[in-house]
Amino acid sequence: MRESMFKDDIIYVCGTAMTDGPNTPGQPRKTAFETEGLWAGVTTVIAKETTSQWHHHADHDSVMYILDGKIRVDWGVKGEKSFVMGPGDFAFFRRGVIHCAQLVDGSEACRFVVVRIGQGETVVNVDGPGPNVDVRS
Repeated sequence: MRESMFKDDIIYVCGTAMTDGPNTPGQPRKTAFETEGLWAGVTTVIAKETTSQWHHHADHDSVMYILDGKIRVDWGVKGEKSFVMGPGDFAFFRRGVIHCAQLVDGSEACRFVVVRIGQGETVVNVDGPGPNVDVRS
């Protein structure tokens, strides 16, 4: 059997005990758990008039689950692809995919749970859309 990422049997993290970051302009995050190979927390999209900053999650695959609010996620070499997510929706983001998010349908904020599996930095902010980032070295 593989060894666990954590030594404790159970780790409880109260919502008020989560730490800030890592952040993207228009998308603040709170970290619940972080250890080698795993990041888990809550992201809130507050970008309403414009999108959040373009970013990717380097060498981390990410799974997100929307708690409340609605966002449009844009991606693609020129930002030409998009989809809308709302409460109860899941999405998978492959490592290195540049994307951004923006509130839609009058939402004031959108909160979602994120679990990332990978290595290194979990968020890399970039200037705009572009091809997927190859993080293999």
